[in-house]
Amino acid sequence: MPDERSPALWDTMAANYDRGRSDQGLTDDATRGAWRALLAPLLPASPARVLDVGCGTGSLSLLLAAEGHHVTGLDFSPAMVAAATAKAAAAGADVRFIVADATAPAFPEASFDAVLCRQTLWALPDRTAALGNWASLLRPGGAVILVEGLFASGRGMSEAEIRAAFPDTLTPPTVTDLAANHALWSGPIPDQRLLVVGTRR
Repeated sequence: MPDERSPALWDTMAANYDRGRSDQGLTDDATRGAWRALLAPLLPASPARVLDVGCGTGSLSLLLAAEGHHVTGLDFSPAMVAAATAKAAAAGADVRFIVADATAPAFPEASFDAVLCRQTLWALPDRTAALGNWASLLRPGGAVILVEGLFASGRGMSEAEIRAAFPDTLTPPTVTDLAANHALWSGPIPDQRLLVVGTRR
């Protein structure tokens, strides 16, 4: 089984990552619009400060930057960050991308209005520590926004696991089932996908 915790694995995937399903590269207008509609109500009015943890090739980072937000994208794969940086330059988008540890990003407390993480928390070695660290980066009332769930492969996180990892510094999470929203995934999927949101107390 590939080691999802190895940057080298994701480095090998970076060049072709956006050529698969359009929910990864947001290459389809309908898919991009569905993600915009999902995320916009969860964020403050622009310009909000958003940290995109596990940003991959930066698709969501660029989407939020196009809505006027100040976005920092973080990933542990240098090749993914290089691809994201190139996409931002091609789009003329002002997004900062950095190579860093997702579990403990080195930013001052209360640096962000929102921390977004799409399908990365499940692969981290200490999910509870990661969520606690992300919560500390939020201003009071700021939101942690997760898209997680159980994949058909058997990987991922259950709702119970996600809830158990939430620290006391965040409100109990609200959970919404996203699997039936086919526009987000370029069509029907065999996986569970959950939107999980908690706010900094």
